[in-house]
Amino acid sequence: MLTVLAFIVTILVIVAFHEWGHFLAMRAFGVRVLTFSVGFGPRLCRVTDRRGTDWVISAIPLGGFVRPLDRRDGDLPDDATPDEEFSGKPAWQRVIVYAAGPIFNFILAFLIYWLLMMTAGERGYAPVAGNPAVDSPAAVAGFEPGDHLLSVGGRAVRTWQDVMGRLVLHLGDAEPVPVQVRDRQGQERTRQLDISAWSRDPEQSPLPVLGLSPAVVIGEIAEGSGAQRSGVRTGDQVLTTDGQLVPGWSAWRQKLQESPGRALPATVLRDGREHSLTLHPEPVMLEDRVVGQLGVLPGGIVEQRYNPLSALDAAGDRLAEQAGVVWASIAKLFTGHLPLDSLGGPVTIAQVAGQSAEVGILSFLMLLAYLSITLGIINLLPVPMLDGGWILFGIIEMIRGRSLPERFLTTAQGVGLTLVMSFMLLAIYNDLVRQFS
Repeated sequence: MLTVLAFIVTILVIVAFHEWGHFLAMRAFGVRVLTFSVGFGPRLCRVTDRRGTDWVISAIPLGGFVRPLDRRDGDLPDDATPDEEFSGKPAWQRVIVYAAGPIFNFILAFLIYWLLMMTAGERGYAPVAGNPAVDSPAAVAGFEPGDHLLSVGGRAVRTWQDVMGRLVLHLGDAEPVPVQVRDRQGQERTRQLDISAWSRDPEQSPLPVLGLSPAVVIGEIAEGSGAQRSGVRTGDQVLTTDGQLVPGWSAWRQKLQESPGRALPATVLRDGREHSLTLHPEPVMLEDRVVGQLGVLPGGIVEQRYNPLSALDAAGDRLAEQAGVVWASIAKLFTGHLPLDSLGGPVTIAQVAGQSAEVGILSFLMLLAYLSITLGIINLLPVPMLDGGWILFGIIEMIRGRSLPERFLTTAQGVGLTLVMSFMLLAIYNDLVRQFS
């Protein structure tokens, strides 16, 4: 139920904002707007305002539209004036109208990021590498525990989220991605990371596929806990426990829970040197069973707070970063550097929306901003039937000084419709394959 609700809210918000941009631009140029619809198909509700616009919510929440008064749709009503008709407007005005929808998607994303920066700021884990998986691309590249990632592909990173965002920009690249690190001795080095394994399966999270894992760094230590008795210090990076390499925080916590009261030999990295310790997870009751707990919290957390003014810059940076990720992904899809089966449709969007809503409102808002950017960029592609196609035709008309032939526009519209429907059907097919495979 949450998945369905999250999907509906997502589509309603980003589509309504997109169409609102078209609507306001039309109204600004004196165009009569006949219908403002969110969704397609049977109408669920309709309200008509005093200027004659029907505000509609329809049954199929997979898009929306704004329908202006247009002589190409048939004869004009008796009470209509030529100034209210859309196709007779100057080309530059029509270009602005078509561009207003995607622009409003970017504005929505910017407002969401600004709100999040002011209220929650930015928070993530410092990109310090743990033990690379054996024979993984990270191991081949020479990554070592304690490597602090500084940049990926020449772009600076502050958190693991930044790392994954930078890696997306290189999906499908034939050459390894240069990753600059500061190793445990404080020396800066460059690791050449081959991401071809992830490019072949981009639906997976990049870090496990590439063999990279965030370091298990000790944060806050509880008073009188087993960690204090073990000699653990804040900032220690746990490398091994009970003779086994530690692959990540979850696996390490599970090992401790399975070892109540046991003495576990361990190796930690402290100030660039390895130290041997003995961990003493204390037995505690958890859900009617005894588990081991050391009494520590994760460390290495990076936080940044913003006031309303500085949040503007941070929101703009995040918008530009995410737009770059989306554009790079779309470009690689069309150039064949990304497989077409990575394209997701409404089922994928619904699942991701539901998962983000389960995590919390902040996660859901981040997804909403990302999808709004995606919708804006897709609509700017120079494909007939999309806003970008009509913007292109409007610019050509301004250069030519006269309208394009109706026959050409009709043919282009048919080609564009075929392309758009083909990609929609492919996305839905991919969704079905994922569900039943």
